[in-house]
Amino acid sequence: MKILIKIIAVLAAIIGIMAVITGSRVLLGLFDPGYQYFTVLVSYNVIMGFVSIVAGILIWKDSAKYKPLTYFITSAHIIVFLLLIIVFSDVISDHSISAMTFRSVAWIIFSLIVWKSKSVMDKT
Repeated sequence: MKILIKIIAVLAAIIGIMAVITGSRVLLGLFDPGYQYFTVLVSYNVIMGFVSIVAGILIWKDSAKYKPLTYFITSAHIIVFLLLIIVFSDVISDHSISAMTFRSVAWIIFSLIVWKSKSVMDKT
């Protein structure tokens, strides 16, 4: 289980780094994605990218703080995803929906593994 947790740490950090780099390039005007985007959503992605990097580091270090942070990130992504498909579905790009779907599913998996690892560790 410890190896799986380390893999999650690396994946969390990679997802975060990707969000920070891509979102920052858009916000700074260095990259035009070729579709309409919401600056607020891109800003959210950059902020959560930094949070994901911190989570990856905390997961790697096996800090007690990583579990609540993992659950927070998952919840935030699910809430934003639901807002995108329910409230903004007629104006948001398919790319944005796909990216939020990816992030949400990835963090749901991370959270389930973290939760499961906690119950496995508690039994030992």
